[in-house]
Amino acid sequence: MIKERRSTGNKIWMIVLQVLFMGYAISLIYPFIWMFINSLKGNTEFFQNIWSLPKDWLWKNYVEAWTAAHIGKYFFNSIWMTTIGTLTSVMFAAMPAYVLAKYKFKGSNAIYGLAIIGFLIPTIGTFGPWYLLMQNLGLFNPLGVMLGYTGGIGFNMIILYSFFKGISWEYAEAAFMDGAGHFRVFFQIMMPLARGGVVAVCTFALIGIWNDYFQPFILLQDSSQYTIAVGLANLVEIQKYSADYTVLFAAMWIAVLPVLIMYLFLQEKLISGFTMGGIKG
Repeated sequence: MIKERRSTGNKIWMIVLQVLFMGYAISLIYPFIWMFINSLKGNTEFFQNIWSLPKDWLWKNYVEAWTAAHIGKYFFNSIWMTTIGTLTSVMFAAMPAYVLAKYKFKGSNAIYGLAIIGFLIPTIGTFGPWYLLMQNLGLFNPLGVMLGYTGGIGFNMIILYSFFKGISWEYAEAAFMDGAGHFRVFFQIMMPLARGGVVAVCTFALIGIWNDYFQPFILLQDSSQYTIAVGLANLVEIQKYSADYTVLFAAMWIAVLPVLIMYLFLQEKLISGFTMGGIKG
């Protein structure tokens, strides 16, 4: 009898939790739906009723956002910067992670410890030296932004370190016996074996770089070089005076759609990758 009551109580709590989580999920999804609906209205209709469905579905708002608001230019700037930034950030993290995980030398533990300690330093505390360094090197340009994404000792390295640590060294020894060199072992054996972590880190880096506002805002002086995050923020400032919010909502949807699509297809690999890395570490 007691077991039945406990079972009934557990079921009730599960239902309550499911309802709460469902409500939370709706609260996250609804703003995107609201923004999409209003991005298809005329400006007058939007101010008349922000909660109604559009009378005429104005897809031209997206065309205007792409061309007149220059979101298309910012979009392609973000594509090539994100692609290069993701590749370099992952490779510059994978190489030290592999060396620290598989090669023992003096100072290896100290380097790994520095990577952990780096998380304790607030980012705002390094802003002054970083700004002066970029200014003295003349890197207020896309190259400076790209270099900012290549830091090897950080979050990506720690995740990949856990994956490489869990891979048996016997694979490398067999390859060495067949005449393979260190670079071949790394690229053709270790990287494929750690593909779960590589995919997870790539996804995380891609989302982070695509959404990055701080570095491009500081380092990109020419408006033609703006990424979509900076361009969108600039568009928000412009719309404060022109109040053409429906075009702004269309621009926001263009900016967020690639990330939503990518996360939709890669969410399982992203979650499983970090989980496996945590277990192996």
